[in-house]
Amino acid sequence: MDPKSGHERMSDEDRVKHDFDQKLQVAEKMLRLPLTTPPTVQDMDESNSDSDDGGGRGKTESLTKMSSPTKALVLKSLSTRKKLKTLAKYTSETAKTEKYANKTDMLAKWSKLQASRGHETHPELAHRRAQQTSRRRNERKHAATSSFPGFNELSPRSLYFEECTAANILPEPLLSRITADRRLELSHFGLGDTKAIVLSKSLALMPDIQALNLTANRLTHAGIATVVQHLSGRVELHSLNLSENEIGEAGCASMADFIFSAPNLTHLDLSQTKLVDSFESLANEIAIHPHLLSVNLTNNEIGDGGGQLLGATLAAATCTIQDLNLSWNQICHSGATAIGHALQTNRSVQHLNLSMNRFGDDGGHQIAAALLVNTTLRTMDLTRNNLTGSTAVTLSYAIEHNPKAKLYNMVLVDNPLGCTGTKALLRSVARGCRCNVRLSFYDGEDANKAATVRRVFDSSFPAAQSPYELHLHTSPYDYVIACEVVAAAVARRCELFDVSFEPATDEVDLEHHAKKHAVQQPLEFSDQVQGLVEKGSTKLFHLRRRGILRISARYVPWRIQLTNDVTPDGLRNVIKIIRDRISTREMCSMLEVATTDLFLHIRDVDLFVNGLLGSIDVVDVVARTLPCIVDGTQTLPFLLRHLSFSDQNRLMSSHGVQVLQFNPLNPTGKWTLDMCDRIHRKLAVWFSMINRDEAAESARRVAYRGNTSQRGTYANFRNEKFNGKAIELTDRFFDGLPAKGILEFDYVSTRRPEDNVENGAPTPVLLEVEVNALLQTIGAELWSEYVPQHKRYDLKRQVVLLQHALSGLYITAEHVRMLMQYFPKSIDNLRLKAVFAAHRSILDMENFEGVYEKLLPGDRKAMFSALGYMNTLNPLNVDMEYDLPMADADNRLLVRTLVDMISNDPLDLIKLDDQSIKEGLSIYSMFSIASIPTSGRLGLRYITRPNKFSRELIESRQSTFHAFLFAGRLHEKYRGVDHAEEGAGAS
Repeated sequence: MDPKSGHERMSDEDRVKHDFDQKLQVAEKMLRLPLTTPPTVQDMDESNSDSDDGGGRGKTESLTKMSSPTKALVLKSLSTRKKLKTLAKYTSETAKTEKYANKTDMLAKWSKLQASRGHETHPELAHRRAQQTSRRRNERKHAATSSFPGFNELSPRSLYFEECTAANILPEPLLSRITADRRLELSHFGLGDTKAIVLSKSLALMPDIQALNLTANRLTHAGIATVVQHLSGRVELHSLNLSENEIGEAGCASMADFIFSAPNLTHLDLSQTKLVDSFESLANEIAIHPHLLSVNLTNNEIGDGGGQLLGATLAAATCTIQDLNLSWNQICHSGATAIGHALQTNRSVQHLNLSMNRFGDDGGHQIAAALLVNTTLRTMDLTRNNLTGSTAVTLSYAIEHNPKAKLYNMVLVDNPLGCTGTKALLRSVARGCRCNVRLSFYDGEDANKAATVRRVFDSSFPAAQSPYELHLHTSPYDYVIACEVVAAAVARRCELFDVSFEPATDEVDLEHHAKKHAVQQPLEFSDQVQGLVEKGSTKLFHLRRRGILRISARYVPWRIQLTNDVTPDGLRNVIKIIRDRISTREMCSMLEVATTDLFLHIRDVDLFVNGLLGSIDVVDVVARTLPCIVDGTQTLPFLLRHLSFSDQNRLMSSHGVQVLQFNPLNPTGKWTLDMCDRIHRKLAVWFSMINRDEAAESARRVAYRGNTSQRGTYANFRNEKFNGKAIELTDRFFDGLPAKGILEFDYVSTRRPEDNVENGAPTPVLLEVEVNALLQTIGAELWSEYVPQHKRYDLKRQVVLLQHALSGLYITAEHVRMLMQYFPKSIDNLRLKAVFAAHRSILDMENFEGVYEKLLPGDRKAMFSALGYMNTLNPLNVDMEYDLPMADADNRLLVRTLVDMISNDPLDLIKLDDQSIKEGLSIYSMFSIASIPTSGRLGLRYITRPNKFSRELIESRQSTFHAFLFAGRLHEKYRGVDHAEEGAGAS
């Protein structure tokens, strides 16, 4: 205890701390209220003397003496505050509580110790700062080792503020934007080169920067070069984003050096940095970097040159890139081709974005060829690249025939793929392809680019562009055509002929390989091997060979069967692709394209209707899926299940009667098809298929019944016209089915109930009550001759539904007479249409004269013209007038048959009309086939001898039964006629 003052004397340790606190008081006051002139030595001495008494007296006096007016504030920075915190660690608790509880007192601490700074001139201050900055740069990687850190060692933030002060830049709290996971987000700050250079010095001191984002900061190559120079060697840096800045050609070298010095960099974003096409050094470093996984070079206008550089990068064995974005880069043919070639060997890229480059089909074919062998790509974006249908065909083949492919998403939006290309892709998806395809289809593309579309190979019509000259090695598209043509031959959808292969003898471009004495190897298609073989052998020819394949094909109608290569999951994916489109019109068009060559079970058609319900009007869905139904007996239940009667009327009004009328089991009728309409085109294909089956059956049964076809070819088409001109509808018409035009024809089905009897199957016939129930199902009503106008459209619908209701069923002629009463004969030929609908189902055709007698004379004539006399007449009742075009083979057969009848009974009479007599025709000159005229017309009337017994009539005409369609029915019915019937007839 001090005997003079009576206070306890401080210990030596406390005294040292107290002295230190007293010195800091002056410093704090100087910091808080800076002096106009530097403090004098006297002031410092007085302050020191006041602190020597041990009681702490004199503090107030010293503070009062040092207070003076201020002219400028002393700079307060974050570095000052940090050092104040450090000094507080060495301040006693007593002093903290008693002396520095007031903030004003605490702010004086640093001022006293740094008082000498207030006496420095500007040059001295600048020189000292330069020395400090140089020292910090040299020692920034070393931590302080002393127990009390030096006051001149600045943190990254302090250095940033000091550098901003030196550069006269207003500092911003940039470094505080670092996240907990050590990501520094500085995007869209508009820093510019000067502030970026200042910031780069602090970035060099910041520990553990995992990611740096400098997007859109108005940086040029100068600022970027400085930033990446200070970041070089940072092993902890994994992601760098310099997008929307201007690196240019000058900055590529700096970026290349940085990539080389950042061994753990995994993500690099240089999008929209104006790299143009001179970035070879950068591309080389990207190719050899051991850990780089993601590179974004979008919107850099690198062009073809850059595309070729990146192709070399991807082809390098050291390339590790998994995610590559090259969109909006003006990569054209050669650049995309180089990238496609590289993808054939690349084993790292999983996600590739080549959208918005418009490289066209040349590049698209090479990329498709890469997909045929690539096993690593998972997603690919080819949006808006001017890809047409040929590339789509190649892509569809590639994604379907690469079993090891991992591609699960491919985007082809906004490419003019056309109907054929879109159909090829959707068909691959329907077959169960694991790749989800996003595409768009705009109706009218085919019309706008007809010349291009005609050149696209369509597997549904493999003979459309025949003959082919296919360069197998140089053109992936040609290779796909070769494979698809052979596959069509295997599926019996075409016949191959004139097949040869010319091998390539050197590396010369195959287009210039044709020589005068080139050796051509003849080939042929083998059903046994199911492929091309060398002519005269069974050795399979492999298409993966260098050379030119020349091949010709002919269309063969498809067999009527379910499409067996589609899966339910594949159809659901097709529905998903359709539903992803924006407009209803586009969805409807894509649905038409998707179902063009699908022939489905009713449950799969229901899948389409239910899946698209809510996205498309049910009428539009049904109209486009109705022609897909193979089992015609399910068509009427399908219609009644999904459409009301009013909806069915809307379908006829919007899509035409033919769409609702068609049934594969009951195709008889008059047809007018618009080849511009894809649904009508499919109906035309359906008729070719039906005709093939029925013509083959008719040819097989020619021994039992005659050839009743109009032209003697067993074909069931009659009175065909295309654009108003008479034609013969053969398979050659379907080689290249016209894309526009009006096709008109009559079709008569020649399948008869007795055909099943010969196979041992019974022929069930509907009872009258069942026929009435059937008429009630389709909503038919009995009408008088007058029908209100608003009800007439319902009658049209009912007669169309009758066609479906009778599919697969059999009725009698009397039933037909009954149902004809539900359709007034004077309105829109409804009774004639009802006869067409019932013709195939009539069991007792020998009674058919009772049916057509109820028709108007004009309708009766139209019926014989549409169905043919040989398909409707009963040889026991031929008494009528005939007006026959003799160019038709069936009419000549009819004349020959009638002549045979009068030969068997000379008392029968054939009377020619006046016009035929004037032309010099005579029936007696027609007893031989050669003498029957083959052109012009022949008018006649047949008159049977009156009072002819039934037995006599049958015996005289039984030899002509075989010439008529229902000859089997006639032979079966009149086989047991005896003399008793003759007596009954006489009485």
